Amino acid sequence: MENMANKVARIPNLVDWSTGEVRLMSAKCNSCGTHFFPKEHYQHRPGCSREGVEDVLLPQKGKLASYTIQYYPCPAPFKTEKKITPYGIGLIEFEEEKIQVTGIITETDLKSLKLGMEMETTILEMFTNEEKQQVVTWAFRAVK
Repeated sequence: MENMANKVARIPNLVDWSTGEVRLMSAKCNSCGTHFFPKEHYQHRPGCSREGVEDVLLPQKGKLASYTIQYYPCPAPFKTEKKITPYGIGLIEFEEEKIQVTGIITETDLKSLKLGMEMETTILEMFTNEEKQQVVTWAFRAVK
């Protein structure tokens, strides 16, 4: 994994890289077994008592369940210093957790995308903030 020392998440409590892998910060409800993302999204299932919710890191790898390719810049407030168009938006399924998460597809030949292919969670460098830190968000890329 690349050096993460000077990176900061655009939105706190969504992505974690403290284990050496980039992983999404999810939660699991022990009342109904539902995983949800972001982890603060407690209204996950009607009628659930929502007791025993615990923080869970999603696996680093999942499967591409759906995708689209965008040929225009990401709308505000999303911003990047580098041009990323065209870019893919992928729906990644974490099978065991029965959850799908959407994210930008990066570092991947968009023509090679195939449903069911293995993808891994990574980061996308967005911009440099006033403290000279790289502001990042989560993204997905094809597993090589």
